[in-house]
Amino acid sequence: MMRDFLRGCGMWVIVLAFSGCMSLSPAEKNAVYELRSYGVETEAVRLKEPATAAWLNVLPGVGHFYLASGTDESRGTLIGMGVVNVLTYPLSWFWGIPGAYSDAKTLNKKDLVRFYQYMPQGQEELSALRKKHRLVELGLPEIP
Repeated sequence: MMRDFLRGCGMWVIVLAFSGCMSLSPAEKNAVYELRSYGVETEAVRLKEPATAAWLNVLPGVGHFYLASGTDESRGTLIGMGVVNVLTYPLSWFWGIPGAYSDAKTLNKKDLVRFYQYMPQGQEELSALRKKHRLVELGLPEIP
């Protein structure tokens, strides 16, 4: 009976640990691919430093709490991951440290996409990049 309970708890910990990682939506992935095709360095944005998040997660959950501070993006997911890391210490080092590093990179890409999609300066830059790199005019040619 106790063995089944522990097995069930272990499975929940694994499911929670691997379901908490942040990811880009399909639209955000497409935006990142488009920006890369224009030569925009998508790793240049440093809203949160990936190495700092990873090192902070040596103390269980602190890296994810660092990522959640000052951001609205998936705050509940990041805090939840921090709590799972605290509850599963020291096993959380195996997924928490690389997870914090990966989540910081994803958070930075989300911020870059947000800049180009919603900020006026970013929208102007994106429009200029699209005009500069357009190789083929789209649409029907004019009929004389």
